[in-house]
Amino acid sequence: FYFKLHSRGIEGEFRIYHTKNKDYLLERVDQPVHNWIQSEISPMLALQKKTLPLSDEYIYEIKWDGIRVNINVDEEHIKIYTRGGLDVTKRFPELTDIEKSFRASCGVLDGEIVCLDEKGKPVFKDVIYRMQRKSEGEIERALRKYPAYCYLFDCIYLDGKSLTSEPLIRRREWLEDLIKKDTSYRLSETFEDGKTLLDAVKQHELEGIIAKRKESQYQPGRRSDDWIKIKIRNTADAVIIGYTEGKGDRSAYFGALHLGEFTDEGLTYRGKVGTGFDSNMMKEISSVLKKVKKIKKPVKNKLPDDKMSVWINPELWCEIQYASVTEDGAFREPVFLKLIKAG
Repeated sequence: FYFKLHSRGIEGEFRIYHTKNKDYLLERVDQPVHNWIQSEISPMLALQKKTLPLSDEYIYEIKWDGIRVNINVDEEHIKIYTRGGLDVTKRFPELTDIEKSFRASCGVLDGEIVCLDEKGKPVFKDVIYRMQRKSEGEIERALRKYPAYCYLFDCIYLDGKSLTSEPLIRRREWLEDLIKKDTSYRLSETFEDGKTLLDAVKQHELEGIIAKRKESQYQPGRRSDDWIKIKIRNTADAVIIGYTEGKGDRSAYFGALHLGEFTDEGLTYRGKVGTGFDSNMMKEISSVLKKVKKIKKPVKNKLPDDKMSVWINPELWCEIQYASVTEDGAFREPVFLKLIKAG
């Protein structure tokens, strides 16, 4: 007898053979739909919006500022893959002890690797530093200096069963149950009150939050409004102290603007901004820059593009939007908004 089975979790083709008396043999005649452990899996993505959905249909969690990864647990081994499919297992040895970390021998988990400062805030440049170490000695030294943690927020596959069609809240129950305590793996905590979480994230200058429908299924590789991310952006006024030479489409204008801020210590370097301009804005700003007196470099910071930079008298001001301020005082992910004062 030949038949097919269709369910939310699995599909398959089977045959049953009557062997003798009440004995039957069940044979699967198709190949499993997906080899979750061996296949490259693209993570589910969130849709970015400006307004946070507030409803009891959602749960809310912090948007971690790190490296998105799949954690593949296979018997005695753990493999770690980035969103682009890069195997970075050897670069994070503190995340490879399966017996210490999980109560499962087979699974695919979705999470974010971060490095934390003394206050528990993610430091993006530190986890990127860890990513760039390749030799055993470099990896070992970086591990001691910047220990990594992986915040897990979803369970895609577990002990032979695909969980993609299960509701999120059920997947999280399995996820919470399989993570052991006192390891470098942590469950990404969720909250029912999205507004309070958003206010707290703003206060602590974290990257943002994600709202997820409790009943949502996991959709690998798709950007869905079942997951909505709200990125926290701050604005600031900065003085333009120079610019880099333009290349390509910007060869007639500039590449990026060097930014500064007047503090009690004098003029302080705040990094540079190279996005947020349209063609008309580039043309307008360039014409204004050319009218400002050129000077010697006004800050002491050593920059990789010093030789390609032109420094000007700090008299032009602009408004920028940014995600946070780095440890060395630069604006992170700055976007140019407008020229607010000239002359």
